[in-house]
Amino acid sequence: MNALARLLSDEEHHALRQALASVGERRLVWLEGEEADCVARAQLLLGQTIFWVGQGPARYAPYPAAKALQRLGQECDTLVFNGFSGLHPDAFGALAGTLRAGGLLLLLTPPREQWPSWPDPDRVRLVALPEQAAQAGHGFIARLVRVLTQDPACSLELPYVVEHWHPLDATRPLSTDQANALPALYRVLHGHRRRPLVLTADRGRGKSSLLGLAATELLRLQPHLKIVVTAPSLATATTLLTHAKHQVEYCAPDRLASEDIALDLLLVDEAAAIPTPLLEAMLARYSRIIFATTEHGYEGTGRGFHLRFKRILDSQTPDWQEITLTEPIRWSCRDPLEPLVFRMLGLDACVTSPLPIRCPLWRQISQDELARDEALLQQVFGLLVLAHYQTTPSDLRVLLESPDLDIHLLQQGQGLLGVALVVREGPIAEPLAQEIWAGRRRPRGHLLPQSLLAHGGHKCAGARRYARIMRIAIHPECHRQGLGSQLLAQLEGHYRQAGMDYLGAAFAASADLLPFWRAAGLVVVRIGLQRDAASGCHAVLLLKALNKGYEPELSQWHQHFVRQLPVLLAGALKRLPPELIWQAVGGGAVEDCVLEPFDQDELDCFAHHHKPFELCQASLQRWLTGHLPLLSSLSAADRHLLIAAIWQYANWDELARQLQLAGKPAVIKALRGLLMRLLASESY
Repeated sequence: MNALARLLSDEEHHALRQALASVGERRLVWLEGEEADCVARAQLLLGQTIFWVGQGPARYAPYPAAKALQRLGQECDTLVFNGFSGLHPDAFGALAGTLRAGGLLLLLTPPREQWPSWPDPDRVRLVALPEQAAQAGHGFIARLVRVLTQDPACSLELPYVVEHWHPLDATRPLSTDQANALPALYRVLHGHRRRPLVLTADRGRGKSSLLGLAATELLRLQPHLKIVVTAPSLATATTLLTHAKHQVEYCAPDRLASEDIALDLLLVDEAAAIPTPLLEAMLARYSRIIFATTEHGYEGTGRGFHLRFKRILDSQTPDWQEITLTEPIRWSCRDPLEPLVFRMLGLDACVTSPLPIRCPLWRQISQDELARDEALLQQVFGLLVLAHYQTTPSDLRVLLESPDLDIHLLQQGQGLLGVALVVREGPIAEPLAQEIWAGRRRPRGHLLPQSLLAHGGHKCAGARRYARIMRIAIHPECHRQGLGSQLLAQLEGHYRQAGMDYLGAAFAASADLLPFWRAAGLVVVRIGLQRDAASGCHAVLLLKALNKGYEPELSQWHQHFVRQLPVLLAGALKRLPPELIWQAVGGGAVEDCVLEPFDQDELDCFAHHHKPFELCQASLQRWLTGHLPLLSSLSAADRHLLIAAIWQYANWDELARQLQLAGKPAVIKALRGLLMRLLASESY
């Protein structure tokens, strides 16, 4: 008999589970040692419903962490997480919420002294090539050891029963929070229009099931109602649809944002994981909406989403309401496991309000130092969560263990004003670079040189060294005070001194973000052809040469991008906002775009006479490509007109609506007049 088996006989194991169920609590059992021994000990503690993650006996149907999301909406009384197969933070956080009261989370790991240096398979995700996994740090696992040690959720003592906890059942189908929230959900349908409701809750509070039950009751009273559900994916909406008994219709977010779907009530589940532009489009199209979002979750947190989307709600629907569910439904409020999981994964991270800004100081901090300073780590990760609504527990592991990651802080005393995460990329060995350029290889990592090789076609890009700003965040209370520019300037100086060739960034593009980067001297060299699934926007890649010898090279890369852009705008980038296109081209003319006399005649015939636009479009495209600086003196509406019509082959009726003109003839008339003025200007 091993030590744990002696500690918990069958009778003791049964008594522990009964006692935990009676008070609505759960426990984590940390099994350390050799893997085979840990698996054998775990089998002595299994309940009736078992979720086994990682390697394990076939009779328990073990599955990899990558398939963890398939278990959402289900419940278990034993969750076995085999850390020898890799500790995937997102899967751990997601599945901990499936464990009901009286349940045990069995965590199998090497001995705590050896675990941080154990070759964890999950570290492969942190490096470009599998053989580089040994280069990853150990800070994330080392911190987990410290957090787990002597935590009350790991105690196997029988809990003290203050009062019995009763799960939801047929006699009590809703929690107190859920019951109190129901009238507000009904009011969205029956009350005043344009008063959306935001329903927020931590995971496990019955948010999705409440929406499903409310939909069922509304349809029982009014069978002809059309209630539509949307979510990041159909799988995400499973819990809601199950409780609604499939009487509602699912519709993808992009369809709802782009089409006028006839509906009486729109339920948006996991709204924080849907791109904000799509949510804003739904808000404009539909008058009765409930937005539900998880406050903390493996897929990201709702806090950053809340900060951004609240501003949109305030401006478009100022009478919006908010309700928060706090009462768990699978366990009691006294349960110690949820706080432990939050601490392990940084889900409780928050950043405090800073003092008035006087003399902020920049400094670089190592991953090990950050992992040992829990208070600072809470501030840093909390700020990253606020800045980006797709931040996940896996990002905490990246922060503490990813090789080639630099952490830069902007502080005032102990207060954190800003943070920047920078990844050092390149050079890529010539044989591999050639394979990437040819489209035969795409290893993980090295985003900037790989994109320049594979998409830009620049064969020399693999030989350069890049500092890619993966994330830059300024405390929300310190925005518009120049701190972002100050931090960016510090990064530029630091990496120039370190001998890097380029400073760069890649992010979801929007017209309001690009001016910040352009003001710092970065230029766009690529726009992605596909919309990013998380943001709903196209990715943009920007660079600044830190080595003066590479400035001509960067100019060539930018010129190539601008020359190629009209072709892309006629196809894959046809829906790109014209103002974003203007920000991307940067106002620099293409140096070798010279108009022939025939082109000059075509321009004159279109502007001053009556030649059809379509027959002059090729000449107009060459003219616009070579005269981009002219656009800087125009209004946003005039730039929209030129770019959408000449480069993007815009639908005439749609363009007329956007510019508030009376159809194609009015658009053509405006375009002729604008071109006439530009051709007559001294700038031309």
